[in-house]
Amino acid sequence: MVNHREFTVYDYTVGVICALDKELLAVRYLLDSTHPEVKVHPRDTNTYTLGTLSRHGIVATCLPVAEYGTNSAASVASQMYMSFPAMQFCLLVGIAGGAPSKEDIGLGDVVVGVPTGTRSGVIQYDMGKATPEDCFLETGSLQRPPRVLLSAINGLRSNPTLTINPLQAFLETIAQQDPKYAFLGREYDILFPRGCVHAPSEANCEGHLGLKVQRPARSFEYPCIHYGLIASGNKVIRDAVLRDRLADQYGFLCFEMEAAGILNVLPSLVIRGICDYSDSHKSKIWQDYAAAAAAAYAKLLLSQVRVYDAPYPGETKMIDIRCVLTPGTFWHDSLMNKNQ
Repeated sequence: MVNHREFTVYDYTVGVICALDKELLAVRYLLDSTHPEVKVHPRDTNTYTLGTLSRHGIVATCLPVAEYGTNSAASVASQMYMSFPAMQFCLLVGIAGGAPSKEDIGLGDVVVGVPTGTRSGVIQYDMGKATPEDCFLETGSLQRPPRVLLSAINGLRSNPTLTINPLQAFLETIAQQDPKYAFLGREYDILFPRGCVHAPSEANCEGHLGLKVQRPARSFEYPCIHYGLIASGNKVIRDAVLRDRLADQYGFLCFEMEAAGILNVLPSLVIRGICDYSDSHKSKIWQDYAAAAAAAYAKLLLSQVRVYDAPYPGETKMIDIRCVLTPGTFWHDSLMNKNQ
């Protein structure tokens, strides 16, 4: 008879944090298996999805309803790290607004935040110092992604056997379970000039279609994967002029609202699917597919990372873990040589 042991918090070595339920749902569609709930810290208010993804023990969650930005993200990340002390790193998986002036970024593409020059991969563009010359100076930096993930990224990029569309099988898996995550069609990927502003009184953008930017035609429909800098801040960017100014100044490929609150809490990599162009023409029609593309890349990347051998109940191991506490908590549990 096979002895099926119970899962514990020590079985989960990879975290996944999403901002929206549609982002987490895309991740859940790709899980290899799901697990029952485990006992977490009593002051942890997160709700978790547990299972395996590319053979890794995964703990996934998203921000509470109607909560956005870096502060909420930091709280969620701190509680996750407190309850799952064997977690080695976290993937921030979700959607973002693209900056098409830097690369040929299209809707549904994936942007992965990696170090560029002296910058760590993500910059908090609204945290710094304003000068009389109308310049903005950075006054701090965020942590780089873990080396194990940067190594896995280069392993993917240098793999000669990787198919031209490595995300397709995962995207099809998601769309088969939920058709709203299917590819819309490149005819719905429309970029307007930055001087073309969508007035709030206008029902849609049909009156601007004659002004759309003519871009190089793509002979394929799969997502392109871009690597570079991601902008993170506490406000939604709906201004093409501001988008391009920040993109030109820093080299940003996209804009999002959670990463800056998480990267200095726990080791993380940011993976974003592009759902709009950070301008006044924002809409939600690409959000589902963009979320699916980000989830697909997360699964692909984890397939390149060796599975961490977490301690099982009854084993004695030494784990190098930081204890992260949220304000007002007074919990500490040493894991040094502890039998679980």
